[in-house]
Amino acid sequence: MHFSLKPRRAFSTILTVDNVVISPMLRSDGRRKGHVDGWGMMRAELAHYGGITVMIPAAIIIAVWLRYSNPWALRAWVITVGVSYSIVAFSKLLFKGWGLSFEPLDIAVLSGHAMNTTLMITVAASLIARQFNPLLRWPAAGVGLMASAWFSAYCVAPYIHPLNEALAGATLGAVAAMAFLWRIEPVDVKVSPAYIGAGLAALLVCAMAPKYNAELLLNRVAITLSGAERAHQEPSWRLEAAHSRAE
Repeated sequence: MHFSLKPRRAFSTILTVDNVVISPMLRSDGRRKGHVDGWGMMRAELAHYGGITVMIPAAIIIAVWLRYSNPWALRAWVITVGVSYSIVAFSKLLFKGWGLSFEPLDIAVLSGHAMNTTLMITVAASLIARQFNPLLRWPAAGVGLMASAWFSAYCVAPYIHPLNEALAGATLGAVAAMAFLWRIEPVDVKVSPAYIGAGLAALLVCAMAPKYNAELLLNRVAITLSGAERAHQEPSWRLEAAHSRAE
Protein backbone atom coordinates (compact mmCIF):
# COMPACT_ATOMS: atom_id res chain seq x y z
CA MET A 1 0.00 0.00 0.00
CA HIS A 2 1.43 3.35 -0.99
CA PHE A 3 0.84 6.57 0.90
CA SER A 4 0.99 9.72 -1.19
CA LEU A 5 3.09 12.31 0.60
CA LYS A 6 2.76 15.11 -1.91
CA PRO A 7 1.95 18.53 -0.43
CA ARG A 8 -1.80 19.04 -0.18
CA ARG A 9 -3.87 22.15 -0.62
CA ALA A 10 -5.85 23.17 2.41
CA PHE A 11 -8.75 24.42 0.35
CA SER A 12 -11.20 23.15 -2.20
CA THR A 13 -14.14 24.45 -4.19
CA ILE A 14 -17.10 22.31 -3.17
CA LEU A 15 -20.37 22.18 -5.09
CA THR A 16 -23.47 21.83 -2.94
CA VAL A 17 -26.97 21.11 -4.15
CA ASP A 18 -29.64 21.33 -1.46
CA ASN A 19 -26.94 20.79 1.17
CA VAL A 20 -25.59 17.73 -0.68
CA VAL A 21 -21.83 17.94 -1.09
CA ILE A 22 -20.46 16.85 -4.44
CA SER A 23 -16.78 16.37 -5.18
CA PRO A 24 -15.28 18.83 -7.67
CA MET A 25 -13.90 15.87 -9.61
CA LEU A 26 -17.37 14.46 -10.01
CA ARG A 27 -18.78 17.85 -10.87
CA SER A 28 -16.34 18.17 -13.78
CA ASP A 29 -17.32 14.83 -15.30
CA GLY A 30 -19.74 15.61 -18.11
CA ARG A 31 -21.67 12.43 -17.43
CA ARG A 32 -22.63 13.81 -14.03
CA LYS A 33 -23.81 17.21 -15.21
CA GLY A 34 -27.50 17.74 -14.80
CA HIS A 35 -27.82 14.42 -13.01
CA VAL A 36 -28.69 15.84 -9.59
CA ASP A 37 -32.42 15.97 -10.21
CA GLY A 38 -35.30 13.57 -10.01
CA TRP A 39 -33.99 10.09 -9.19
CA GLY A 40 -30.53 11.51 -8.67
CA MET A 41 -31.77 13.96 -6.04
CA MET A 42 -33.67 11.18 -4.29
CA ARG A 43 -30.48 9.14 -4.03
CA ALA A 44 -28.60 12.20 -2.81
CA GLU A 45 -31.16 12.67 -0.03
CA LEU A 46 -31.12 8.97 0.85
CA ALA A 47 -27.36 9.16 1.34
CA HIS A 48 -27.80 11.33 4.43
CA TYR A 49 -29.59 8.50 6.23
CA GLY A 50 -26.24 6.78 6.44
CA GLY A 51 -24.90 9.55 8.70
CA ILE A 52 -24.54 9.61 12.47
CA THR A 53 -27.99 11.11 13.08
CA VAL A 54 -29.55 7.78 12.14
CA MET A 55 -26.73 5.28 12.46
CA ILE A 56 -25.50 6.06 15.97
CA PRO A 57 -29.06 5.55 17.30
CA ALA A 58 -29.14 2.31 15.26
CA ALA A 59 -25.95 1.15 16.99
CA ILE A 60 -27.45 2.02 20.39
CA ILE A 61 -30.69 0.18 19.57
CA ILE A 62 -28.75 -2.94 18.60
CA ALA A 63 -26.77 -2.58 21.85
CA VAL A 64 -30.04 -2.47 23.83
CA TRP A 65 -31.28 -5.60 22.05
CA LEU A 66 -28.08 -7.39 22.97
CA ARG A 67 -28.02 -6.03 26.53
CA TYR A 68 -31.28 -7.75 27.33
CA SER A 69 -30.32 -10.87 25.42
CA ASN A 70 -26.66 -11.67 26.06
CA PRO A 71 -24.15 -9.34 27.79
CA TRP A 72 -21.21 -11.08 26.10
CA ALA A 73 -22.67 -10.29 22.67
CA LEU A 74 -23.11 -6.68 23.83
CA ARG A 75 -19.40 -6.42 24.67
CA ALA A 76 -18.51 -7.85 21.25
CA TRP A 77 -20.80 -5.28 19.61
CA VAL A 78 -19.30 -2.35 21.51
CA ILE A 79 -15.80 -3.43 20.46
CA THR A 80 -16.89 -3.89 16.83
CA VAL A 81 -18.49 -0.46 16.62
CA GLY A 82 -15.61 1.22 18.46
CA VAL A 83 -12.94 -0.28 16.20
CA SER A 84 -14.90 0.48 13.00
CA TYR A 85 -15.55 4.10 13.94
CA SER A 86 -11.93 4.55 15.03
CA ILE A 87 -10.59 3.34 11.67
CA VAL A 88 -12.83 5.75 9.76
CA ALA A 89 -11.98 8.64 12.09
CA PHE A 90 -8.25 7.86 11.85
CA SER A 91 -8.36 7.94 8.04
CA LYS A 92 -10.12 11.30 8.14
CA LEU A 93 -7.75 12.81 10.68
CA LEU A 94 -4.73 11.71 8.64
CA PHE A 95 -6.11 13.41 5.55
CA LYS A 96 -7.69 16.48 7.12
CA GLY A 97 -4.65 17.21 9.28
CA TRP A 98 -1.71 16.09 7.16
CA GLY A 99 -3.14 15.42 3.70
CA LEU A 100 -2.16 11.73 3.77
CA SER A 101 -4.18 9.56 1.41
CA PHE A 102 -4.12 6.48 -0.84
CA GLU A 103 -3.60 8.23 -4.16
CA PRO A 104 -3.14 5.03 -6.26
CA LEU A 105 -6.62 3.88 -5.15
CA ASP A 106 -8.18 7.35 -5.44
CA ILE A 107 -9.06 7.23 -1.73
CA ALA A 108 -8.59 10.25 0.50
CA VAL A 109 -10.73 8.98 3.41
CA LEU A 110 -12.95 6.03 4.23
CA SER A 111 -16.65 6.78 3.93
CA GLY A 112 -18.34 6.78 7.32
CA HIS A 113 -21.78 6.80 5.68
CA ALA A 114 -21.02 3.61 3.75
CA MET A 115 -19.35 1.90 6.72
CA ASN A 116 -22.22 2.84 9.05
CA THR A 117 -24.93 1.63 6.71
CA THR A 118 -23.26 -1.67 5.87
CA LEU A 119 -22.46 -2.51 9.50
CA MET A 120 -25.84 -1.57 10.98
CA ILE A 121 -28.12 -2.95 8.26
CA THR A 122 -26.27 -6.26 7.97
CA VAL A 123 -26.18 -6.92 11.70
CA ALA A 124 -29.74 -5.72 12.34
CA ALA A 125 -31.13 -7.81 9.48
CA SER A 126 -29.39 -10.93 10.77
CA LEU A 127 -30.46 -10.39 14.39
CA ILE A 128 -34.09 -9.80 13.41
CA ALA A 129 -34.17 -12.79 11.06
CA ARG A 130 -32.82 -15.18 13.66
CA GLN A 131 -35.74 -14.34 15.95
CA PHE A 132 -38.10 -15.83 13.38
CA ASN A 133 -35.92 -18.67 12.10
CA PRO A 134 -32.24 -19.13 13.03
CA LEU A 135 -31.59 -20.62 9.60
CA LEU A 136 -32.35 -17.22 8.07
CA ARG A 137 -29.61 -15.37 9.94
CA TRP A 138 -26.94 -15.69 7.23
CA PRO A 139 -29.23 -15.21 4.21
CA ALA A 140 -30.57 -12.08 5.91
CA ALA A 141 -27.01 -10.88 6.45
CA GLY A 142 -26.34 -11.46 2.75
CA VAL A 143 -29.38 -9.41 1.79
CA GLY A 144 -28.18 -6.66 4.13
CA LEU A 145 -24.76 -6.69 2.48
CA MET A 146 -26.23 -6.44 -1.02
CA ALA A 147 -28.59 -3.62 -0.03
CA SER A 148 -25.74 -1.74 1.63
CA ALA A 149 -23.47 -2.23 -1.38
CA TRP A 150 -26.16 -0.70 -3.61
CA PHE A 151 -26.62 2.18 -1.18
CA SER A 152 -22.87 2.83 -1.06
CA ALA A 153 -22.39 2.67 -4.84
CA TYR A 154 -25.47 4.62 -5.90
CA CYS A 155 -26.35 6.91 -2.98
CA VAL A 156 -23.18 7.66 -1.02
CA ALA A 157 -21.34 7.82 -4.36
CA PRO A 158 -21.17 10.23 -6.02
CA TYR A 159 -23.07 12.65 -3.80
CA ILE A 160 -21.01 12.43 -0.59
CA HIS A 161 -17.88 10.47 -1.57
CA PRO A 162 -16.28 9.28 -4.80
CA LEU A 163 -17.04 5.65 -5.62
CA ASN A 164 -13.75 4.21 -4.36
CA GLU A 165 -14.12 5.89 -0.96
CA ALA A 166 -17.71 4.69 -0.65
CA LEU A 167 -16.76 1.12 -1.55
CA ALA A 168 -13.81 1.20 0.84
CA GLY A 169 -16.11 2.27 3.67
CA ALA A 170 -18.63 -0.41 2.72
CA THR A 171 -15.88 -3.03 2.73
CA LEU A 172 -14.85 -2.04 6.24
CA GLY A 173 -18.47 -2.21 7.40
CA ALA A 174 -18.95 -5.61 5.75
CA VAL A 175 -15.84 -7.09 7.36
CA ALA A 176 -16.86 -5.72 10.76
CA ALA A 177 -20.44 -6.99 10.44
CA MET A 178 -19.44 -10.49 9.34
CA ALA A 179 -16.76 -10.71 12.03
CA PHE A 180 -19.29 -9.74 14.70
CA LEU A 181 -21.93 -12.19 13.45
CA TRP A 182 -19.33 -14.95 13.32
CA ARG A 183 -18.23 -14.14 16.88
CA ILE A 184 -21.76 -14.47 18.27
CA GLU A 185 -22.51 -17.72 16.40
CA PRO A 186 -22.14 -19.88 19.55
CA VAL A 187 -24.32 -17.50 21.54
CA ASP A 188 -28.08 -17.77 21.86
CA VAL A 189 -29.34 -14.26 21.02
CA LYS A 190 -33.04 -13.85 21.73
CA VAL A 191 -34.56 -10.40 21.27
CA SER A 192 -38.12 -9.75 22.38
CA PRO A 193 -40.47 -8.68 19.56
CA ALA A 194 -41.44 -5.75 21.80
CA TYR A 195 -37.81 -4.56 21.86
CA ILE A 196 -37.51 -5.00 18.10
CA GLY A 197 -40.68 -3.00 17.48
CA ALA A 198 -39.71 -0.25 19.93
CA GLY A 199 -36.24 -0.03 18.43
CA LEU A 200 -37.50 0.28 14.87
CA ALA A 201 -40.02 2.92 15.96
CA ALA A 202 -37.27 4.92 17.69
CA LEU A 203 -35.09 4.65 14.59
CA LEU A 204 -37.94 6.00 12.45
CA VAL A 205 -38.16 9.05 14.70
CA CYS A 206 -34.40 9.60 14.36
CA ALA A 207 -34.69 9.29 10.58
CA MET A 208 -37.13 12.21 10.54
CA ALA A 209 -34.79 14.48 12.53
CA PRO A 210 -32.45 17.01 10.87
CA LYS A 211 -29.28 15.30 9.65
CA TYR A 212 -25.88 16.15 11.11
CA ASN A 213 -22.33 14.87 10.62
CA ALA A 214 -19.07 14.98 12.54
CA GLU A 215 -17.00 16.76 9.86
CA LEU A 216 -16.66 20.07 11.72
CA LEU A 217 -15.55 18.30 14.89
CA LEU A 218 -13.04 16.21 12.93
CA ASN A 219 -11.75 19.37 11.24
CA ARG A 220 -11.08 20.98 14.62
CA VAL A 221 -9.36 17.89 16.00
CA ALA A 222 -7.24 17.50 12.86
CA ILE A 223 -6.16 21.16 12.95
CA THR A 224 -5.32 20.92 16.64
CA LEU A 225 -3.22 17.78 16.21
CA SER A 226 -1.44 18.77 13.00
CA GLY A 227 -1.04 22.49 13.52
CA ALA A 228 -2.37 23.19 10.02
CA GLU A 229 -4.13 26.48 9.37
CA ARG A 230 -7.12 24.77 7.79
CA ALA A 231 -8.30 21.22 7.33
CA HIS A 232 -7.72 19.62 3.96
CA GLN A 233 -11.01 19.12 2.13
CA GLU A 234 -10.03 17.63 -1.23
CA PRO A 235 -6.72 16.03 -2.31
CA SER A 236 -4.68 18.12 -4.72
CA TRP A 237 -4.30 15.23 -7.19
CA ARG A 238 -8.09 14.99 -7.48
CA LEU A 239 -8.42 18.73 -8.06
CA GLU A 240 -5.65 18.63 -10.65
CA ALA A 241 -7.42 15.79 -12.47
CA ALA A 242 -10.68 17.78 -12.40
CA HIS A 243 -8.96 20.87 -13.80
CA SER A 244 -7.28 18.81 -16.53
CA ARG A 245 -10.60 17.35 -17.60
CA ALA A 246 -12.22 20.77 -17.58
CA GLU A 247 -9.52 22.07 -19.92
